[in-house]
Amino acid sequence: MPTPLKLLILEDNAFDAELEVGQLQAAGYDCDWLRVQTREDFEACLDQPDFELILADYNLPSFDGLSALGLLNERGLEIPFVLISGTLGEERAIESVKAGATDYVMKERLERLAPVVTRALNDRLEVVKRRAAQQALREAHRRLQALSVRLLQVEETERRRFARELHDGVGQMLTAVKLRLAGLNPSLADYASRRSECVAAIDEALEQVRRMSRDLRPSQLDDLGLVAALRSHLDRQAGGAGFKPNFMHDGVPLAQEALSNIARHAHASEVWVTLAGTEAELRLEVRDNGRGFDVAAARLGAAAGRSMGLLSMEERATLAGGRLALDSAPGKETRLSLALPLIRASSGPT
Repeated sequence: MPTPLKLLILEDNAFDAELEVGQLQAAGYDCDWLRVQTREDFEACLDQPDFELILADYNLPSFDGLSALGLLNERGLEIPFVLISGTLGEERAIESVKAGATDYVMKERLERLAPVVTRALNDRLEVVKRRAAQQALREAHRRLQALSVRLLQVEETERRRFARELHDGVGQMLTAVKLRLAGLNPSLADYASRRSECVAAIDEALEQVRRMSRDLRPSQLDDLGLVAALRSHLDRQAGGAGFKPNFMHDGVPLAQEALSNIARHAHASEVWVTLAGTEAELRLEVRDNGRGFDVAAARLGAAAGRSMGLLSMEERATLAGGRLALDSAPGKETRLSLALPLIRASSGPT
């Protein structure tokens, strides 16, 4: 199948231009070409640069190939540029390449044109691919830096929350118990009831410590697996936020983040969590019937350093080799879908 090629030819001789196109067509190129011969027409074409290749005669009556190359460079356009000449010596050829020409071909050796064009187009494609890869690498680096900042912020926030809960919750409970114990006297009539109050306060402090431990890492995750840990976390969030939990599975920091966001922002009355798996991947879906939000605005806010939860979830999914999709709009339900690849340990030789 012929290779499409959008071609601009700077040439005052129509016959020479047709010879050049003929060489390319014989090599398998389907040329959509335009011939110009003045500076004005050439500049007009550069104003709407959708050409993939430029062939330029080195010598023209009122214009020349090097001047055309200069106009191309001034505009910052990186279209492959091949000079065609019948009189171009070695010194001028080197000069043209130094000025930015991709290559040059002598008119008496037009059989070289197709290989030169193919190499020029391939080189240009490699440049585009390399720049795209570099841009992707820079973007990944930027996202990792943002995630690193986010993780540090989360770590500091969690430390403060943990310290506050210890001080305001467990610390005050134990202080109260200490004062009560100091005032206990077995000879008092209400000794038994006061002792019971102390025991109850200690039990409450222990329960708060257990809850804080579960929040740091659910014991069910190690003892009973992902399903039980997720079910337990959903029930606790539902009890605190007042929504109805629905949990289905076929058989988790991202789920915790999603449920925390629902509890804080969604104003939902019902939440559905679905966990399913195949041999290749694990799928998690979290859906609520809350007030929804503008996903694009949330992404812009995350990029600006505000409300980093969405960015954090996306980065966690990416680092785990997964895919995260979020569907929501103001006034509509929110659906978060996550797919993570399953990596099974090799059993080794038997």
